Amino acid sequence: MEEISSIKEILYSEIKEISEKQIHRFLQNDEYSSVIQNLLENIIPKISDIDGKNEEKLGMLSESISHFMLTEMLIPSQRKIVHKDIEIDIIIPNLNKLKDKPNDAIIIHFDKSTDSDEIQKKIELIKTIQKNEKNIWIVSNKKLHDVPNIYRTDQCENSFSNLFIDIKNFVGDRKLGKLKIFKT
Repeated sequence: MEEISSIKEILYSEIKEISEKQIHRFLQNDEYSSVIQNLLENIIPKISDIDGKNEEKLGMLSESISHFMLTEMLIPSQRKIVHKDIEIDIIIPNLNKLKDKPNDAIIIHFDKSTDSDEIQKKIELIKTIQKNEKNIWIVSNKKLHDVPNIYRTDQCENSFSNLFIDIKNFVGDRKLGKLKIFKT
């Protein structure tokens, strides 16, 4: 758990270096890759000294960045919930929507394992609660076979920054609405 707090601490320290106005400008102009690339380039070298496997650290970092981005984008989501004994990293918009209209809900899982079989088992578990495989999105630093929606943290193919474009489109297409948050 110490690794998670260290990674979050580094992330939020780096976010403070980017002005809030600049972040909002990037998000308004759908320049997600600028924000993500800036964060990843500056944070990955800093977390290399933290104990743990690279996959775990990248998974924790990408999940923490996602929490930040979803909040900034005002995307409705639930995080770190358990449904039918399956831990869900992020669900958009919420568990009730998944139960009532699974086609209108996404489950996002962050790969933190060095073992490809382990991630495949996790995906199979997720499929038991989200029958629409297209709505299971995986963030990983490795290529996984038979995974329709994978977002790579290594900036290959379908990169991590595309996740936020796809989330914005998914929420917009389904008119799921934005969170009502007033920043102070």
